[in-house]
Amino acid sequence: MNVKIPYGESDFEKVVTENYLYVDKTKYIELLENDASYELFIRPRRFGKSLFLSMLRNYYDINQKDRFEELFGNLYIGSNPTEKRNSYLILKLDFSNIKTFGGKEELIESFDERVIESVKDFFIRYYNILDCKNDKLQFNNSIGAINFAASMTSNVGKKIFVLIDEYDNFANDLITTNEELYYDIISSQGYIRTFYKALKALTTTTVDRIFMTGVSPILLDDLTSGFNITKNLTLEKMYNEMMGFTLPELETLMERLCLFNIFSRDILIDDMKQYYNGYLFSEDSKQRLFNPNMVLYFFDNLVRYNKYPKNMLDLNIKTDYKKLETLAFNFKDEETIETILAEGQIETTLVQRFNLEYMYDRKENFVSLLFYMGMLTIKESFLGDVTLVIPNIAMKEIYWEYFKLKLAETHKLDVDNKKIKAAINEMAVKGNCNKFIQCLKKSLESLSNRDLVKFDEKHIKILILSIFMNNIYIANSEYEVEEGFIDILLSKNKAFAESINYEWLIELKYIKEKDRNAFDKIKSEGLKQISKYKNSDKLRKTFNLDNMKKLLIVVVGKKDVYVEEEI
Repeated sequence: MNVKIPYGESDFEKVVTENYLYVDKTKYIELLENDASYELFIRPRRFGKSLFLSMLRNYYDINQKDRFEELFGNLYIGSNPTEKRNSYLILKLDFSNIKTFGGKEELIESFDERVIESVKDFFIRYYNILDCKNDKLQFNNSIGAINFAASMTSNVGKKIFVLIDEYDNFANDLITTNEELYYDIISSQGYIRTFYKALKALTTTTVDRIFMTGVSPILLDDLTSGFNITKNLTLEKMYNEMMGFTLPELETLMERLCLFNIFSRDILIDDMKQYYNGYLFSEDSKQRLFNPNMVLYFFDNLVRYNKYPKNMLDLNIKTDYKKLETLAFNFKDEETIETILAEGQIETTLVQRFNLEYMYDRKENFVSLLFYMGMLTIKESFLGDVTLVIPNIAMKEIYWEYFKLKLAETHKLDVDNKKIKAAINEMAVKGNCNKFIQCLKKSLESLSNRDLVKFDEKHIKILILSIFMNNIYIANSEYEVEEGFIDILLSKNKAFAESINYEWLIELKYIKEKDRNAFDKIKSEGLKQISKYKNSDKLRKTFNLDNMKKLLIVVVGKKDVYVEEEI
């Protein structure tokens, strides 16, 4: 029987019983069980949170006791079961689809419906234990529902394990669309805080454990007075690899799929590192992670078609991150985005709790939010500060797409996508950059004099990378070699490798109009840098330098663009 790829699957029982690939994360059960009783864990979207919750549900569910060997026998925890296995009634709450666009009453009604549905499912699952007739399952609100579930469970001498998926989803929507309503529902007498107060009260009687997941700690601080019992495990070293794939785990999956029979091991792993790897969630850890959903999407395409997908970034993930962009870029901090895009990194102090009242006053909040969303990750840390970087090319694409739209909106750039595509095709196939330069000139000419006041080499780079970014080339900014950092390195997208004849090494220089007389000196410096770069051992080992064009672009003011190709 062929092994299946669990792309989009979040049902643990289905995955382990129907011959799907599964990376064994069950060793974390005993770590979590020996830690706090009430836990919060944050990871970016599509990072395996729902599947992990499903695994916990099956492990602790009293109804699955007779199936323990079937479900867990081949996994770590099957040989190392904990004291509390199959000892709980599981109440699973999912707040991913709470309605936030219709006002307070509709939000509360939607919240109540989700909780009440979960409680009714709870009684259906445990009808043989709780002995509760359907006519008793009539609830006025969510608090009444959970209190009734706890009371009936207490009557039979059992305990409840509450699993909460996407605890912050509706909050993330509200703070970008309706802050007033957000404050209302999480105020001291607000409905959501009152619900969590009621849940907290149940921890003194029937609710023995809680495990919550989300994508940001935004709601955490505002719930504190009503729900100050959870321990945030997000940044702890021992849980860094709890979700996501390590390189050894990835290689095991690839071997099971026999991918190394078709593709070069080294090339395949290197390509996946560029696109899907790089995530590090603890300052004290060294193990970087691959985004599991991105990896499974890639595997699904490789197995189906024996070639790379045309879109290396799953379009479903792009859609999900669009929602998060609205949240993150509500800060309107273009300067920070420019720094991240141009320099590839930014230093900050990670914020672990957000208070919406002061949310937009601190740059650290914005940068930290990008970290929790997975759009930045830890590069290194020193004396309490961390350096964050864009984790991989997939995330860079989201930045470039956003910034391209922002440039067009803010600076009224004249962008002809059809001409740009033709220009890039000519660079790739014929090694000719004339059309590309013409597009660049036209874009620069559309800038106002006000735009040029703070204009420098960084802005030229951002302009090129955002406007000319597409899926033909991988646009590497500040590509590191022995002699320094190449401004832009355009390398082949492997999905189109057979059609791409040329790659490009581009050195950029910008001269303000008033400094035009420095042109010869700056041009000479640029050509010397290219000469150093092209002798790089790293570059030679990774690329075919015979088919790599070396280009110096010097922009003077906003009208003159000088180009010289170094042979």
